[in-house]
Amino acid sequence: MALACALFLLAACQQKSDLPELFPVPNASLVDENGQPVNLDSMKGSVTVYDFIFTSCGGICPIMSKNMAGLTQKVPKDAPVKFVSISVDPRRDKPEVLREYAKRYRKDDRWIFLTGDRDAVVRLSVDGFKLAAGDPVPGGEALLHSSKFAVADRNGVVREYYGGTDGDAPDHVAATVKELLRE
Repeated sequence: MALACALFLLAACQQKSDLPELFPVPNASLVDENGQPVNLDSMKGSVTVYDFIFTSCGGICPIMSKNMAGLTQKVPKDAPVKFVSISVDPRRDKPEVLREYAKRYRKDDRWIFLTGDRDAVVRLSVDGFKLAAGDPVPGGEALLHSSKFAVADRNGVVREYYGGTDGDAPDHVAATVKELLRE
């Protein structure tokens, strides 16, 4: 009887979010800011927030990175959550460049910066995350990339996108993360 009550209470505590299950994050092999290989499948088991940036960006990337930094401060340190920024400019953004960039923004060691083969990163963004990436457009950024944060659940399924430059991004995405943690 006690076991049945405990199982009922556990089931009652887990809530299924109303967020749609969009598609799985593909398992790409990238390299972190320390030169260590990272497979995106290793993020499973944690709610993960992704964005695509590049370190020499003078436009939206600093805003996105500032918002990601703010977001990391709104999620409890012991929560199973990871934050991943992937460079769309791997020709320039070698691990040592990403490491220096991370020093400017990162306040939480759950946040990693990744790079890899340029064509693979573009495919990952476009085909995997369904986000823009590629060659520059006239009058735009030096490299085309999305300004969205993509939030994936513990199973590695993208559940929401949110504007990474929006002023309320840290609060909104933190609420989404907390909702997915309850699943």
